[in-house]
Amino acid sequence: MDRFGFNNSLVVKKSPVVIVKTFIVLQLTAVAVFFLASIVADYGEIYEHLPLSSSLSFYIVEAIGLFILETGLVFYIFFQWYKESFDIKPDKIVHSQGIVFRKKTVIPLKSLHSVDYRQGPLGRLTKYGSINLKNNNSKFVMDHIPEPQKYAELIVQLKDGLATSIDNGLADKFEGMLAGGEHERLEFKTSLRWDMKQNKVNKNLEKAVMKTITGFLNSMGGRLVIGVDDSGRVVGLENDYNSLPKPNADGFQNHFTNIFHSMIGPEFRQFVDLSLKKIDGKDCYLVSVLPADKPAYLRTEENEDFFIRTGNGTTSLKLSEAASYIDSHWRGKLL
Repeated sequence: MDRFGFNNSLVVKKSPVVIVKTFIVLQLTAVAVFFLASIVADYGEIYEHLPLSSSLSFYIVEAIGLFILETGLVFYIFFQWYKESFDIKPDKIVHSQGIVFRKKTVIPLKSLHSVDYRQGPLGRLTKYGSINLKNNNSKFVMDHIPEPQKYAELIVQLKDGLATSIDNGLADKFEGMLAGGEHERLEFKTSLRWDMKQNKVNKNLEKAVMKTITGFLNSMGGRLVIGVDDSGRVVGLENDYNSLPKPNADGFQNHFTNIFHSMIGPEFRQFVDLSLKKIDGKDCYLVSVLPADKPAYLRTEENEDFFIRTGNGTTSLKLSEAASYIDSHWRGKLL
């Protein structure tokens, strides 16, 4: 049994897309080599001087050779993919690769100070991407990972000691997290938009939620729980639901996404995961935020503000302070 109270692990394989990409690259390389070789020498003429040429034509031998090469290429690419994996354990990640000569790389989770992920246009289309793991001395990339945000969030949870088991890739000790109270990377909000004191919708509450998320994006990430009061007691989201045109969880998620896109920007949505939690029959939402790869600003009708997390709160930085922070926090990442 490990220090998080479980001894299981999760084996993650690269997306099959990597097989196609590797095959295309090697195929183009082979075609280029074959073309250059045909320029250097006339192999048909050379073959005519061999004893085998009397029984088999050059074109048949060429076809057989290409078939063997293509078959070998396919088997090599498949077994290279099949034998490579990332084993996510409670305290480390083990990267195994190699068909005959096996190589293992171990990344201790406690040494990590940054976890984020990237998806290009093709990755967003086929739902794969890269997870970047950084410590003080080096960077390790888990490339071609299916649903990278899910696994990046799992790694963050394991690193922070919030995960108690690995179940279908993601499970967390949610109630225990609530009992631990707010801290620099965890904040509670009673609602998204319903003001319980005024008993009506209050747009400033939406701004407060987005401000916290912006602070997490610009810092080391964090979690925001909506539907929980300051003491960690789940109050539910019934009032929020009833204030929306579509009064249910789907309507809540749609509204959250709309105001997120408006106030922060759709390009940052990839760093934010919204998951529904049910405690004692009441709904609440866990908003898990990864560090952004560039500065995020909170946009309102009046201003565009830059926020970071400081202690248990979210702080706005002046223009000069923001410039200095951005230079140090994203140094080398914005080039």
